[in-house]
Amino acid sequence: MSTEIKTLDGWCEFSDRTGKESINDYLNLGDIVSEDIVDNFMDMLPPRAMSHGYLQVGEAYDHVYDIDGRLRAIYMTFAKCDGQWRYYGNCFEWETVDKSWR
Repeated sequence: MSTEIKTLDGWCEFSDRTGKESINDYLNLGDIVSEDIVDNFMDMLPPRAMSHGYLQVGEAYDHVYDIDGRLRAIYMTFAKCDGQWRYYGNCFEWETVDKSWR
């Protein structure tokens, strides 16, 4: 797991360099992210789920089947771990387990 802190400016530079604009191309599961990335997504849409140290972006990334065979939305998820924001991928509401299988 990298200790590099991924930033909003870094995402812009990555996008300019690679032509890939999706945050999912820039971030890997477990990446430490700066507050400006979290704030960017918090300000973009009303959050789907939010509490102290936890944010799920308001628009569903996709829909996948859960273990019971129910089709459920998954959301881009950030949570604090050891005082740092981390990217947890695309998770069911209020969870931190990536379900996007990317």
